[in-house]
Amino acid sequence: MPEKKRIEWFDMKQSLGKFFQMSDVLDELLCGILIWGLICQTGLLIFFRSGAAYHSIGLWIGVMLALVGAFHITWSLDKALDLDQEGAIKKMRMYAMLRYGLVLIVLGVLMIINKANPLTAFLGLMGLKTAAYMQPFIHKAAVKMKLKKDLPKPLLTPEEVDELIREEKGLAKRETKTETEHETGGNGV
Repeated sequence: MPEKKRIEWFDMKQSLGKFFQMSDVLDELLCGILIWGLICQTGLLIFFRSGAAYHSIGLWIGVMLALVGAFHITWSLDKALDLDQEGAIKKMRMYAMLRYGLVLIVLGVLMIINKANPLTAFLGLMGLKTAAYMQPFIHKAAVKMKLKKDLPKPLLTPEEVDELIREEKGLAKRETKTETEHETGGNGV
């Protein structure tokens, strides 16, 4: 029995290692969420002098929800990619409902206990959306600062791919025409 637990622990450790290495985009997404939180915090400090703690606590609860959401999305995508199409769709729907449920519960608790602003928590949660838009810019900045290597360039440009497709279509038309001429004796009738 202890041998089996040791194997399960090893599998879990391997899985966690894979999780933290699987997404080249996750760290940029997390960075974007934190940048969003800092931008919003600055705005809160400028516009809400009284009750700043109430608004700030809500904001950082929302930012934490966004960070957890980013990790969960990455994890659930990894799990879904191991399934067939139908199973993956069902799993992703289930995981999305779990995330939305957690958000609703947290926002509901914030409304009930009234120790943090649920609207600023929602604002912090929107960091996940804004970080997705900021990710390409964060990636470029990380490459310029030599914190990350640039993604490998594609072997073909989109124009070269289009040209190959046109050539294949032309070749297919010529082959069809040649077959038709061969079958009819070359006169097309």
